[in-house]
Amino acid sequence: MTDAQKRLAEVRAAISAVLKNGQRVRRQDREVQLAELNSLRLLEKQYAQEVANEQAALQHRGRSRVSYLGI
Repeated sequence: MTDAQKRLAEVRAAISAVLKNGQRVRRQDREVQLAELNSLRLLEKQYAQEVANEQAALQHRGRSRVSYLGI
């Protein structure tokens, strides 16, 4: 698993936690603000693009891009 895939999985887990528990967690007299859902969605989009770019690069690896038009 690449770094981009790991980050994407972590962001998706954080989104799941926010959807499940809410953006604020209250314990006794303390309240903690978790990451904002909009920010997490932007990160998810960015990391998904990075993963897609990595996979596209892997599929095209080893292919020669040299073209000889007129010899």
